[in-house]
Amino acid sequence: MPQGKWFRIGYGIIVVLLIAYLASKVNFIFYPISKVIAALFVPLLISGMFYYLFRPFVRVLSNKLPKAIAILFVYLGALGVCYLFFWMIWPPIRTQSINLVDNFPQIVDSVRSWLESVQQHEWLKEIGQKDALSSENLTNKLTGSLDEVLNSVIGSVRNIFNLMMNFFFLLGLVPFMIYYLLSEGDKFPGHVLRILPDRYHREVSGALKEIDASIGSFILSKVLTSMLIGVLTFIGYLLIHMPYPLLLGLIAAVTNFIPYIGPLIAFIPTAVVALTVSPMTVLLVGVVLVVSNQIEANLIGPRIIGKQMNVHPFTVMLLVIGASAIIGPFGMIIVVPVYAIIKIIAIRTYDYLKHNRIPPKDPLAEVNKRLE
Repeated sequence: MPQGKWFRIGYGIIVVLLIAYLASKVNFIFYPISKVIAALFVPLLISGMFYYLFRPFVRVLSNKLPKAIAILFVYLGALGVCYLFFWMIWPPIRTQSINLVDNFPQIVDSVRSWLESVQQHEWLKEIGQKDALSSENLTNKLTGSLDEVLNSVIGSVRNIFNLMMNFFFLLGLVPFMIYYLLSEGDKFPGHVLRILPDRYHREVSGALKEIDASIGSFILSKVLTSMLIGVLTFIGYLLIHMPYPLLLGLIAAVTNFIPYIGPLIAFIPTAVVALTVSPMTVLLVGVVLVVSNQIEANLIGPRIIGKQMNVHPFTVMLLVIGASAIIGPFGMIIVVPVYAIIKIIAIRTYDYLKHNRIPPKDPLAEVNKRLE
């Protein structure tokens, strides 16, 4: 039987595919397990995010206070921030959201009227002589696109409603999970190392520390920079007299969690609203988003982020596009840290195998040893 490197890789791929095929034949065993994992995934994800957000504050307070008291103070601070949000920020966001929904038909009519006026230019009339690019066909297509956007918004609202139905379940479970992570999270590497042979401790410990630093850096940087983008775009929208400035600034902050493509996603609904004011406002909206992201990326962001994930921007864009096609918007957010974890594990594993490879035995040396 061949023993070459590529043959062994081929054997490994065949074994993995065979295991996957056999597992698909007994899906009645794995289906309940997948349901349990799916039910726990969102609480674990939310708990992990808040764990990395709260951990720096807990560590600072733990230098002078017991850890349990430090966690309690952090919880009280988080409740204070939530109170301020629902007292000062949520009422205008709610009002602007209701006004936007009420005015959506007028927004669609305004955009349609602007498109029809644009098509009256002479050079567009010449293009419009072709049936495929006629004014009527363009108007119908664009109207259909706006209808699809509306249906997408309605679908997103339904998804948010379904998420809110699970809010009380998460409200009761997540705080306890966060408390456990904050109080016992530092012991997790030790638990992992105890179940592994001693020869793997050094590499596994280094990989866990690197993963922890990368994920913590990603979450902290994204939360802080998204808040910064939200504030900058809100101020910019106020300066150019955009309607619904707080709501649109919140959209810019949320979409900033999606690397590179987030600002473009934020621009689309904002541009539609800006068309109800004037075409020049659309250009000003683009200027506000570009300036805000440049300030965040070049002046303030590097001071906040510190250690960044070692992932090339082109790779990030490919990952985001692929994840959006397979998983959807949620995948666009989590794909970068997941890729970073896989990359760290792969590099660490390769380095370990490379430096701990057993040299092949020399047959002649074995024969000479026996003759002696």
